[in-house]
Amino acid sequence: MMKNSTNTLKISWLSLAFMIAIIDNVVKQVIMHNIILKETYQLTSFLNLFYCHNYGIAFSFLSDGNKWQHWLFIIITIIIIITLLVSMYYSNNVNNMIYISYTFIIGGALGNLFDRFYHGFVVDFIDFHIQKFHFATFNIADCFIFIGLIFFVLNEC
Repeated sequence: MMKNSTNTLKISWLSLAFMIAIIDNVVKQVIMHNIILKETYQLTSFLNLFYCHNYGIAFSFLSDGNKWQHWLFIIITIIIIITLLVSMYYSNNVNNMIYISYTFIIGGALGNLFDRFYHGFVVDFIDFHIQKFHFATFNIADCFIFIGLIFFVLNEC
């Protein structure tokens, strides 16, 4: 009986991961259809909407436009998702923080993976800045991946 309830809980976490990916992609579609590419809309003194295409990974690393990294990023993302799914499946951890971290990372990775398959790039639009210093432009999926990584590290400490 305990194993069955644990599996139901894991399926609930996976459902949340899919919801994260869906929400991420719905917001990206809204951005793509309502904002002109590379146009900035100031929301606050520190936050803009800035629609751009990221052909690379974090901080636009390896975004020089060659095709080899596109498939590399897809393969790496799939490996990470599978690894986390297997880890989640075999985990008997009663601490929800590990499941939250897996869920957030998987959900964010699925959101960006969809972009890479469908568009050939990742849609970014959140531009956080302090005066003239702009952090890398990112998206909702990236936020969930980052928060998931924080939860993962905190769980391991």
